[in-house]
Amino acid sequence: MTLRFKTILGIALIEIVVLITLVFSAMQFLADSNEKQLLQRAQSSAIMFAHAAKDALNSTDLVTLNDLVNTLMAIEDVAYVRVSHDGQDVAVAGDESLLSRAFITDTSLASVDDGVFDLRTEIVSDEQVFGYVDIGFATSPIKQMLAEAKQAIVGLAAVEVFLVALASFTLGTYLTRHLTRLTTAVNNLGTHGPGYQLEQHPTDELGQVSKAFNEMSAKLAKDHQHLTQARQGAEQANDSKSRFLASMSHEIRTPMNGVLGILNILEETNLTAEQRKMVSTATESGHFLLSVINDILDFTRMESNTLILEDKPFDLRHCVESVVDSFSPTAASQDLVFHCYFQGDIPTKVRGDHNRIKQILLNLLGNAFKFTQQGSVTVKIASEALSGEKVKLQFDIQDTGIGIEKNALDYLFDEFTMVDQTYSRSKEGSGLGLAICRRLCHLMDGEVSVVSVPEVGSTFTFTIQLKVCDDQHDTIIESDANHELLCPNARILVAEDNRANQLVIQEMFKRVGLQIDMAQNGLEAVEMIQNYQYDLVFMDISMPKMDGMKATEMIRALNDPSSANLPIIALTAHSLAGDKEKFIASGMNDYLSKPLRLSQLIEKINLFLNETSNTTFEPSSPNNRQSIAYRLSVDKQDVANEKGINVDLVDETILQQMIEDTSADIMPMLIEHYLEESQQRLAKIAVAMTNEDKNVLEFEAHTLGSSSLALGNRALSLLSRKIEHLCLEGREKEAYQLKTELELTAIRSLQALEKRKQQGFSESPEL
Repeated sequence: MTLRFKTILGIALIEIVVLITLVFSAMQFLADSNEKQLLQRAQSSAIMFAHAAKDALNSTDLVTLNDLVNTLMAIEDVAYVRVSHDGQDVAVAGDESLLSRAFITDTSLASVDDGVFDLRTEIVSDEQVFGYVDIGFATSPIKQMLAEAKQAIVGLAAVEVFLVALASFTLGTYLTRHLTRLTTAVNNLGTHGPGYQLEQHPTDELGQVSKAFNEMSAKLAKDHQHLTQARQGAEQANDSKSRFLASMSHEIRTPMNGVLGILNILEETNLTAEQRKMVSTATESGHFLLSVINDILDFTRMESNTLILEDKPFDLRHCVESVVDSFSPTAASQDLVFHCYFQGDIPTKVRGDHNRIKQILLNLLGNAFKFTQQGSVTVKIASEALSGEKVKLQFDIQDTGIGIEKNALDYLFDEFTMVDQTYSRSKEGSGLGLAICRRLCHLMDGEVSVVSVPEVGSTFTFTIQLKVCDDQHDTIIESDANHELLCPNARILVAEDNRANQLVIQEMFKRVGLQIDMAQNGLEAVEMIQNYQYDLVFMDISMPKMDGMKATEMIRALNDPSSANLPIIALTAHSLAGDKEKFIASGMNDYLSKPLRLSQLIEKINLFLNETSNTTFEPSSPNNRQSIAYRLSVDKQDVANEKGINVDLVDETILQQMIEDTSADIMPMLIEHYLEESQQRLAKIAVAMTNEDKNVLEFEAHTLGSSSLALGNRALSLLSRKIEHLCLEGREKEAYQLKTELELTAIRSLQALEKRKQQGFSESPEL
């Protein structure tokens, strides 16, 4: 329905209602007025006639009465006149049919049903009634007059309705024409952008609206131009920020790789206690700086919506336990009770990004230990099955720390904010940890919240949603702990311009007995590949003369089949979103981010050269490698037998691996710490078994099993793991019965490890 039609219809309806009301009111007024006049005239005529006829009736003067009757009949609208005395008609005149009917007095026009208003008046003499005068007044003239008046009023009303409709049509057309112009202008404004102008402005209010529209359109055009320029500037600034972050990432990570690598090598040399402490402090500071950089880069990815979560199957319990185990030494050093509980039916295998889940746990547990000086830290994990083979996981991290003030809870998860608590200044940070946790939870369809009471403690709760793995289709790929180099004769080229990084990489490869060639830049790397045969190339990205991606493109363009298939791995400090894709697009096969670890280098070499190496070296089959490892283990256990150590209690192979990963100089200190901690764990386990506390027993047995295996105390580790699994399977009663066996095994195995410590350690086992 158009506005014009609505205008006409609305005005017409209002006019019709008003006119109908006026017509009915006018007709009612005319009817009432004529009735009143008729009654007044009839009564006055009857009274005057009664007075005039009184004397004639008393004297029985019929001639006079007839004259009076005829005179009254001459009055308009009088239908009949009758004078009666003692029930006899004395004088009559008028319509005989009216005179012959039964007389009934009418009181109003509404009571008239025969077209005559009948009125009887008494003739009184000396206060005595001795006669009557009956007069009939015709009502047809009044009704005819009312009908003519009604017809005239209705006609006038119809003419008025027509005129009003015509006027409203004209007004509606005028309004809608200008409104249509405004609508068309608005549509043009939305389609073609601001700046459209209306022409032909009227001089009334609609003209003012048109002028206001033109002014608005002109202002919008100007503002749009400014906004376009501002957006272009913002996009350029954002691109500059991304380039700055990429440059910052490389420029900081590259020298930090060298620093941390040299510190790592320095830790394996003979140092005094003071020197080792300084090296440890420098290493910790370097890793902290890298964590701040990683936080900023993660936050940048989230801000630009370029952070993509992995969707891979993994063992949920193992994922959580690996994080929990990493905080066990912290809990022991701070003398805190540390528990982890899996509540209900927790799925074992799920799909998702286990590294990001670890990141959330590490952040929240790190804060819990940072602000807890005494008491306990507890982790609880519960699950809730959802539709579509998904599960909702809830993690509660409870601590008995200093708590958080209520006014700080409002901004706790904001970016670049830190709560200024009593102990916060001892641990600096980027202020992004909790903000990143919140965004990661949102990416996994969850959320994070906190409940805290100052001086009592805090509980951080976060939820995530993951897919439950289908055992028939999803295979969990565990990282290979064997870092044995499968191709010891491989020819490897490393393109790296940083001298410190060159030293670190060379020392890393020396530790596995592998000599490498070093190129100072991408151009030199291309020349060396043209002149020499290589099995694998580690290519830095940012280098002088020629960067790594350009060098890779030139290598792939060489007219040499071996160059086309040569594995090239990006070795870089770049870690922004999309970097890996750019490296792969340039022709590289894989990607390694700095700072490097020797295990990462060996893993990539084994991955690409196990099948593609052109060297004369033939990798051993899995069975052969297992046999070699078994013989090495047997040889090392023979050394332990010669030293008089029970090989069932102390695994010499594990001890030697620990020496390779750390240093022989610190082994006695590690064993002393383990022995002291184990006594504390055993005491807690004994109390838990006595009190039949399943949760405490499960946690303490798990912790004891992990720490025991790390230092070769295999027998105690196996028994602890057995107790842990009995608790997990709901067979805690059987676990309580192993108390005596655990005590005897602990005494024998700890004594054996103490004896092994006293015999000393060296960098190389006596084979």
